[in-house]
Amino acid sequence: MISRILLSLLPAVFAGAVHAQHSHGVLSPGVTFPPDDSVLSDPPRMITMSFRVDVRLLKLALYTSDEQWINIGFVYDPERIGQSFVYPIPFELPQADYYIARWSVTDDQRARLLNGEFRFAFGDGAIPPSEFIDSLVSELEEVLPDTGAYRIDSIQ
Repeated sequence: MISRILLSLLPAVFAGAVHAQHSHGVLSPGVTFPPDDSVLSDPPRMITMSFRVDVRLLKLALYTSDEQWINIGFVYDPERIGQSFVYPIPFELPQADYYIARWSVTDDQRARLLNGEFRFAFGDGAIPPSEFIDSLVSELEEVLPDTGAYRIDSIQ
């Protein structure tokens, strides 16, 4: 009898697990402009994010590769709920190896919160941000001095 009850609950348990694994994916942007890890020939004139469901955009911040904040004029509007968000960049971006757009959204259905980011670069000689970051990883090996062996004697 107990095994029959447990077996009848398994589909619900697995369905919940599958839903939990993919629930944050619904809140991830389906499309961003600039696309993540992209290299543009010209500086972008806007940042665009499109989601699969209605969300409330809590934060959209732009940073240079050395973490300097660029004020793009984002202001949180608690009344604005939507699937697409467009924020113009009406000025020249400061020089950087790449740029990071960081965002936070929530939905009204389950009050889930998701944070994310996407990176992009532009201009002559620019490379994808992921390649730039990989180039910073050093091949050097840290060598620590040998400090010898220690012996601890108990104090009597």
